[in-house]
Amino acid sequence: MIKKCISGLLVSLTLVTYSAVTPVSAQAIDGTVTTITASKTSSIVVKINDKTVTLDQKPYVNSNSKVMMPLIPILKQIRSDAVLQVKDGNITIKGSNLNVTFKSGDEKVTANGKAITLSTIPIVNYGQVFVPLEFFSEAFNQLVDWDSTTQIVKISDMKKNTEDSFNKQLVYANDKIIAAKLDDYLTALQKSDNFHGSVLVAKDGNILLNRGYGMANFEQNIKNTSQTRFLIGSMTKQFTAMAIMQLEEKGLLSEQDKLSKYVPDFPRGDEITIYNLLTHTSGIKSLNEMPGFLNMKPEDLQNINTAINFFKNKPLDFKPGTQFEYSNSGYLLLGYIVEKVSGMNYENYLNKNIFKPLNMNDTGIGYIGKEKMYNSSGYQGYLDVTPISDEIIVDGVHGAGNLYSTTEDLYRWNMALDTEKLVSKKTMDKIFSKYVEMAKGSGIYYGYGWMIADGDNGHEVFHDGNVLGFTSNIARYTDKGLSIIILTNSGYYTINPLTYALSNIALGKNNYSMPKAKNVIKLDDSILNKYVGKYKSTDMGNISITNEGGHLYYSADGTNQKYELFAESQDKFFMRILYGDTTFDKNSNGQITGITINMPGYGMQYHGDKIN
Repeated sequence: MIKKCISGLLVSLTLVTYSAVTPVSAQAIDGTVTTITASKTSSIVVKINDKTVTLDQKPYVNSNSKVMMPLIPILKQIRSDAVLQVKDGNITIKGSNLNVTFKSGDEKVTANGKAITLSTIPIVNYGQVFVPLEFFSEAFNQLVDWDSTTQIVKISDMKKNTEDSFNKQLVYANDKIIAAKLDDYLTALQKSDNFHGSVLVAKDGNILLNRGYGMANFEQNIKNTSQTRFLIGSMTKQFTAMAIMQLEEKGLLSEQDKLSKYVPDFPRGDEITIYNLLTHTSGIKSLNEMPGFLNMKPEDLQNINTAINFFKNKPLDFKPGTQFEYSNSGYLLLGYIVEKVSGMNYENYLNKNIFKPLNMNDTGIGYIGKEKMYNSSGYQGYLDVTPISDEIIVDGVHGAGNLYSTTEDLYRWNMALDTEKLVSKKTMDKIFSKYVEMAKGSGIYYGYGWMIADGDNGHEVFHDGNVLGFTSNIARYTDKGLSIIILTNSGYYTINPLTYALSNIALGKNNYSMPKAKNVIKLDDSILNKYVGKYKSTDMGNISITNEGGHLYYSADGTNQKYELFAESQDKFFMRILYGDTTFDKNSNGQITGITINMPGYGMQYHGDKIN
């Protein structure tokens, strides 16, 4: 599988962003009961099923940053048949197939016979009942989101999937066994590796697994579901490529058209073709890797012309058509070409020609103005995570990485790729052709918005995606009838090994290991002190390793943060904030000579030499 490459800037963000926000431990959130101290605010906007509603009782954020919602006016919106009774602090909600009971000051709720423990206690104050946001997802099976930046609460119904493919029951015993193994694996992964996301696995037209794991929003204790919306990063490219090929089928453009035809003032645009843009052979540097990109304003980058002007006059990295170099700028230009040729903006084109025909009603552009349209929150980290905003990245990569979706919508897309609903089979074959090897000897080729490889589990057509707080992948093993869709709200999660493990399980193989929690051991000071000192790295700058009370800490010069190194063995350590491992290099005499930090989620390894 392809290793992901990101700029050194993003690597530094991984280590530095923790200085601004206290990390959240997944283990610390589950089951925690908080004390309510009201800090009311009337600025919160509430949207129910995408419509803004006015409530006579106002939501507020309590002193623990939990959003508390007025129960009665919300009930009127989501369950008009519900009848609520409050007596002596006991609350009962009844309606058609509905029976919910709980007490003021008690975190325990019973919903249709199911016992639920909330992280925040509901309260009754002068006849007004306030409940945490998670109440609606847990007791009423609603999709819930909170955006602390815009102060918007969104509550919506889970959609009923009408397509036969979502409603078929597994018949064969072997399918049921595999389905259970897939769920067992991901459940173990969530517990041991802090996996958070949604996964759909289907084989031969049967959905073996379709569910969410972990948290969509740690701070509000809202869980992921099969209909949680995630940013999908570079998976966006396959939709942009499809739009280009639809326009070619209509005779409105050609893969051999020059870029200068659509952007006349683009330097050397007469040397770059649409084919070059589709296959990352244009030589145009990726805008998100350029100095100054993250300093731009999101509202400026929402204008595609501003984004193009940011990189337009930069020199090409190589002569077009001579090399492969992954370029978000190239796909941004393709998104612009879609708009110019079709006469529609990018989102409207995709909605009309791809999303609506496929019933992909939970897929779209990540941000409209300042409002985020997906209902999960992005995080960086590993066993401890911190929230991180992707707005600047998403706004700046039109056509390259600015879409959100759900696993269910992406399965609709996946099924359509085996039909002629969107383009002819001839055109689909062109999309999935091997045009250029991504790295010499890798055996991984780029098509039009897709990567293609032949491996242990057969012919694989796939594409992953990364933005700062989200990682995604769709993998289609076309000769095995197997499709795997993974969406996570963890930035740079190591998704390729996970895809490989799930494919092995789905194909009935036993060559995988169940996830296990890391084993932390205690080392004597005599061992720890050998690692203490200063290390110098070309990529990471100067690093200090200290021993404080029998605990080893990592810190980078220029920051005021330090991170504990937990020992798995005498010379192998890990940090809770970063997926990867840290090892110390020794010479033939056993003396410590350097430090190596391996980050598989980034496809990177960094080394530093010990200098004292």
